[in-house]
Amino acid sequence: MSKGDVHGTQLIAKSSSYLGLKVTVRKISIARCEGDGSRGKRDVYQAKRVFTPPNVLENRVQMIANMVCAAIVAVTSPEDLEGALQALLEAAAAQDDAQTFAQTVQLLALTQPTDRIVAGAHTISPEHGDRARTLLGPSPLQTRVMPAPAVTPLAAPREDMPVVVAETEPHPEPVEPAPIWRRTPVHIITLLGQTQSDLWTGRAQLGMRSDSGDSERLDYTLGLEAKRQLEGWGFEASTLYSYSMTNNKVGRDELIAKARGEREAGEHWTLFVNTEWERDQLSGFDWTGFFGAGAGYRAVQNPSTKLTLRAAPGVRHLREADNGNRTEGAFDLLSDLELKLNNSMQLESETRILAANNTRADQLFKLQTDLGELWSLEVRYRYRHEFDPEPGFNAGDNRTDLSLVREF
Repeated sequence: MSKGDVHGTQLIAKSSSYLGLKVTVRKISIARCEGDGSRGKRDVYQAKRVFTPPNVLENRVQMIANMVCAAIVAVTSPEDLEGALQALLEAAAAQDDAQTFAQTVQLLALTQPTDRIVAGAHTISPEHGDRARTLLGPSPLQTRVMPAPAVTPLAAPREDMPVVVAETEPHPEPVEPAPIWRRTPVHIITLLGQTQSDLWTGRAQLGMRSDSGDSERLDYTLGLEAKRQLEGWGFEASTLYSYSMTNNKVGRDELIAKARGEREAGEHWTLFVNTEWERDQLSGFDWTGFFGAGAGYRAVQNPSTKLTLRAAPGVRHLREADNGNRTEGAFDLLSDLELKLNNSMQLESETRILAANNTRADQLFKLQTDLGELWSLEVRYRYRHEFDPEPGFNAGDNRTDLSLVREF
């Protein structure tokens, strides 16, 4: 008997059905003689399918799940996808439903190698084999490293070949740096632009002022403000210019500038530097300035109320019309209160005492009402009391401002 000749066969047939799907599996035991005279046996599985379409879609899903569970415990040969697993794959292909076939292939991939599933699908039809290969991807044996393309060396140039010389642009001459008085403002603007813009606010205002006390008149005002919210550090700066004419003469020509830089020194404490400059040639002095450094305490901090107390020793300088220049020590006490009355209205109060040879006290109230997203209306009232007024001037002075404010 030659190698591979059939010696005898044994047929075992089993059938089962569930939810309209009937599968008959025949096990054929083929005895054969190997080349070395020994005997071997190979079990060949053949499946016969009879399919009746189910009435309910859920029955199909449950059918596939039950058959996969049965296939996991089936005994298969290590070389081929046989037995109940092959029958399951053929049953899924017989439904002529791409989604059902894809789900069956993916379920089989949980326990079977890719090549075995593709081979089983190819026994059904080459089309099913290609579809299974597409679903599972290439086999690891099919993945090869492509060799690098051969590099062909360039031929040496001949002596008679023309030589082309590339034209190069001349190097630009070095630019001399701008003088420091031009570079410094640009540098400051660049630093401000790199800061967090959401912490910065600006305001421009235009309005009118009514004075009473030393004089009775109506002034026109123009102001600018910039503020950085105190988070780590903060900054406030403002300028306010007032001008008026009375009987064809200048009644008011006043400029007030303030600036304060502040840094947090804990949860409640802050350190700050404060300066103020005021010019009014029609008052008891030509101009006055103050510079001080001190500490602040944030007594109240909540979304609707903010109260900060500040104290700073410093130096005050005055230029009086009759007494000339004078410099003296001073102590500045300041209280800032902010109240948010509602979503569109805010009240601010600033109380200040500047203790010096000519001590004075200022009380300022500001009421701001929003007119839109960027526009608002502001009413400001200030009372100033001079404890030692100049001769010919009253001790108290009142002023009321009404301004239209544009935020940016």
